[in-house]
Amino acid sequence: MNELDVRQSELIKTMRFPLIILVLFEHSVRTYNAPMQWSFNGPNVFHFFSEMISHFLCPIAVAWFFFFSGFLFYHNLQEGEFGKRWVVQKWHRRVHSIVIPHLFWNLLNVLMVLLVTGLFYLAGISANSNDPMIAVMRGPVFWFITGPIDYPLWYLRDLIVMSLLAPVFYWPARKWPWATLTVLLVLYVCSWKIRFFLFPTFSLFGLGAWMSIHKYNLILFCRKVKYPAAILSIPILLVATAFYNNQGLDNLFRLLFFPFGMVTFLNICDRLYELRGYRDLMLKLTETVFFIYVTHEIYILGWTKGLFLRVFGQTLTARWIAYIFVPVVTLAVCLGLFYLIKHIMPKMLSFACGWRTVHKAPYNKYISNCA
Repeated sequence: MNELDVRQSELIKTMRFPLIILVLFEHSVRTYNAPMQWSFNGPNVFHFFSEMISHFLCPIAVAWFFFFSGFLFYHNLQEGEFGKRWVVQKWHRRVHSIVIPHLFWNLLNVLMVLLVTGLFYLAGISANSNDPMIAVMRGPVFWFITGPIDYPLWYLRDLIVMSLLAPVFYWPARKWPWATLTVLLVLYVCSWKIRFFLFPTFSLFGLGAWMSIHKYNLILFCRKVKYPAAILSIPILLVATAFYNNQGLDNLFRLLFFPFGMVTFLNICDRLYELRGYRDLMLKLTETVFFIYVTHEIYILGWTKGLFLRVFGQTLTARWIAYIFVPVVTLAVCLGLFYLIKHIMPKMLSFACGWRTVHKAPYNKYISNCA
């Protein structure tokens, strides 16, 4: 492995924590149904910036995670190594790294809802919403598949499907590389009008797999298009936000923004990688990313928003304060829980996170961070 490949591997790891912060900002703001208004009054300015950041910029995090999953699935695959045995080994690893955590955290969410609802009932406290119990009553199919009940885990659900389909990418990508790339790009664009979960997911995962199969280095690729991507990403982002909730045009511009925004984000992280303190900190925090992802919507984010609402009210100033600090407080709570549980039950934490934590577990030697 040459020096640039080593840098690529470490850069992907250092990007995970900044990406999960984007996820927190995306989830901390509800989607408004009102279209953008061309007015510079306070509420409209807040609407514009919160939507631009949380619902147009931040979703590049999930796009990158899907891309990385496809890229890492075929990472280090050697010539002639692909075959039934290799695929079965990959699937076996994914059982431990994504299937078991998917089942574990959704089931834990169910148990938490039952526990909190029971405690509220015994204390004579009425819940603000019956939605959690309604979700529990919908049964296991909703808990794990059609929901899922721990909503952010839709990504793991889709990733399980992609992992099962991953071998389909190899032979077309090898035998008809440019035709395969064209099909993936067409499916990506078609997701503007055809709302089917496999279109954008399949495309992003597939593009990552395609680049990995053909041994593209992400750093070199993104550096080559650094300036065009940076120049185009900002106006497209602004236009996408301006067309928010306008007959689907915002979704079209969102799809156009993702490639440029993703490339620009990687190039920024590539520059930050040169700062040793930043690099070491991001590498250390990588083990916390999966835990933050699976836990933040299990009451933590909702209760944090409720706390800010009670303390600061719903004035425009309060909305700005909540917008900035709710993700920060949620992140702090998740990190505190992670290190507390790691101190008390390191083996259980490692198991629940698919052996992603720094702990000597049976599968550490071959399970990659695929989510």
